Amino acid sequence: MKTFVGLFAASALFGIALAVAYWFVAHEEATGAALLGCMAAALVFTAGYAVVAERSADLDGDDPNEPLERVAGEELGIFTTRSAWPILVASCSLLTLAGTLWSPALAVAAGIALILCCWRLGAESARV
Repeated sequence: MKTFVGLFAASALFGIALAVAYWFVAHEEATGAALLGCMAAALVFTAGYAVVAERSADLDGDDPNEPLERVAGEELGIFTTRSAWPILVASCSLLTLAGTLWSPALAVAAGIALILCCWRLGAESARV
């Protein structure tokens, strides 16, 4: 978990540095700096959530003195490897974003499909 938080915190600092540099280089185009700032904010949020939600997590992989042979079979979570739902979620996400550019009707329909696909993926993951 410590590696995860460190990686996301370092990536957030990199995103902040990029946003500031982009602002000074192309200050007439604020969209890029805003999006880089949003990227940094999302990374900070993810790292903060990991710290708060998983503070009591005791993963063997976090101990640098732990031999790899001991943690080789550690249970990490549920992964749906033979499911069509992840590719459908990705496709619906793409159609939702494309719909925001070209057609509001497509965006609404794909957004509804995205919610249904996420719901079914969650239901399938809960059954495993």
